[in-house]
Amino acid sequence: MNVSRRKFLGAVTGSVATLMTFQTVGFCVAQTQPLQKFDYAVLDLKSDCVLRESLEGYQAALACERSCFQVDEFDSLRRCRKAILPGLGPIDPALAQELSNLLNAGTDLLLESGAGFLGTGEFVAHQKMLLRYFDLAVESPVDLWSGNPIGAARFAQRCDQNARKKLHRYESSPYIDYDWPRETKVRDFSRVILVSAKSGDVIARVRGLPVALKRRVGEGTLIFLGSPMGPLLRAGDPEARSWLQMATAI
Repeated sequence: MNVSRRKFLGAVTGSVATLMTFQTVGFCVAQTQPLQKFDYAVLDLKSDCVLRESLEGYQAALACERSCFQVDEFDSLRRCRKAILPGLGPIDPALAQELSNLLNAGTDLLLESGAGFLGTGEFVAHQKMLLRYFDLAVESPVDLWSGNPIGAARFAQRCDQNARKKLHRYESSPYIDYDWPRETKVRDFSRVILVSAKSGDVIARVRGLPVALKRRVGEGTLIFLGSPMGPLLRAGDPEARSWLQMATAI
């Protein structure tokens, strides 16, 4: 693997610190009824979360003690309006089915892939899980950093002519272009997962290629992020925090 978790976190923290000051967004888990009903919940998948820094980022952005649930507290999510899964790696089929059931029952699910930090075998398991339970097709991770000529070549082959002309502008500081829930640019310092689905709307692209989408699943909405946003949230990136605030408010 070309990018370690430590190097990734160091790049995020260092770059954000030089570009912007920490800004706290004033929102958190909201208890709307006495019987532990929450608007937002972050699900700690323990060993299935391959990017713990991402989990910490969502916890920090939501800024509440009861924003995070362990796997053995999963039943609490049945009374949750929105659930967030940070840094997802391979996942137990039983839990994947429960999450699918949660979507069908009306809970919105933000699923952030951590597949850029998986080995080959683990990525294949991740890929199969997304296709089987969420009808999402993803490609192998692509390194956005300019030090990876293979990744740059793969993007050049997939991009249209206009995107190829702009490719050099992103080699040192790649950005993810979001157009939902608002237009914004969020920096990325690692690998991305290209995603597609038979139905749904692309909500973010990098160099013209889809890395995030949302689609209706039953009564709920699935939001898939193929570029980790949690570490940027942990570093206090205001664009990332603003995006999360709007995405969870809808």
